[in-house]
Amino acid sequence: MKVITLLVISDEPISRLGLKHLLASEAGFEVKGDGGSKDAVQLASKLKADVIIVLAEGARPGCVQLISLIRKEAPRSGIAILGRETHHAYLGLLLSAGVLGYVLLTASPRELFSAVRAASRGRRFIDRTLSDELFELLARQAESGTKVLSQREEQVLKLLAYGHTLVEIASHLKISRKSIETYKARIREKLGVHTRAEIVRYALETGILNGQTRQAS
Repeated sequence: MKVITLLVISDEPISRLGLKHLLASEAGFEVKGDGGSKDAVQLASKLKADVIIVLAEGARPGCVQLISLIRKEAPRSGIAILGRETHHAYLGLLLSAGVLGYVLLTASPRELFSAVRAASRGRRFIDRTLSDELFELLARQAESGTKVLSQREEQVLKLLAYGHTLVEIASHLKISRKSIETYKARIREKLGVHTRAEIVRYALETGILNGQTRQAS
């Protein structure tokens, strides 16, 4: 039986230690290393583990960017997330970034092991408590790239995330309020975000609020 090599990433030392011991107890698994998010990219590049398991306690800003960086440095490694978040917009971001497995912290060890084995074979695995319909939707969105926003849509989303009203955005971009409403509807359809909090979360996760909004053509 081929041994599956693993890298464990978590910013919580005690949780990381517990996860390491749990994974090491399963036949056919070998934990090659562990570390926090600051060391994740370097470790991923150095160890080239079959599967990288990231313990994500919440939908914290920067997690999606971290996954994207890991994917660039270790494209052959499967990535599995162990977390609490069930929101479809956030899960969609993770899938789009390259995550293959997502298991809730309430799941059994056996389900985590199944996710790891699936990721090692390049297959997707999502927690069974999340509906099949949701998973299929997220998978289609991730594969088709439907979450990619146009330059104007990105501008509108950034201004919405900063708390501006539709009237204020229309004035700032020098277009009609009706056009802003259309862009907002497109953003909701593409990203599956509906509330201001969801929009802010997406903007934080993708780094839109950390950089300059591109100029629209």
